[in-house]
Amino acid sequence: MTNIGKWNAPSVTTVLSTGLNSLSNNTMSAASSTISNASNLDMYVDVEVNLASLSPTTGAYVSLYILESVDAINFPAQSDVDLRLTSSQLLCVIPIGTTAATAQRVVARNIIIPPGSFQTKLDNQTGVALNASGNTVKFNTYDINLNG
Repeated sequence: MTNIGKWNAPSVTTVLSTGLNSLSNNTMSAASSTISNASNLDMYVDVEVNLASLSPTTGAYVSLYILESVDAINFPAQSDVDLRLTSSQLLCVIPIGTTAATAQRVVARNIIIPPGSFQTKLDNQTGVALNASGNTVKFNTYDINLNG
């Protein structure tokens, strides 16, 4: 009999929060704390970006970059300008709606993540500074159980 693949139970973690408060337009957040995927070896992440009330401009988006450590100690130390030029470290780009003065909760799904340690940074390209509080990026990591 063939095995049936089923999703494993997800694990939700807030990876960025207060570092997003009042983040200026065209500015990158500081790197998140280190996220270790060496034990769980999850293959995928769903990313939820929750931005408190803002009035983005046309073409608004946020980008998430991943800084992978091959030795679990040292992480890439590129400038924000150089990081934007490094598409190999781009995790995802998430369009932000332009409805005035509303909160935005947007999700990117089924993104492949590395099997080691990494950090992430958010690049604010919404055309406005983020709200002074209430902004978060959450990761929901998971994989497939082939013995489902």
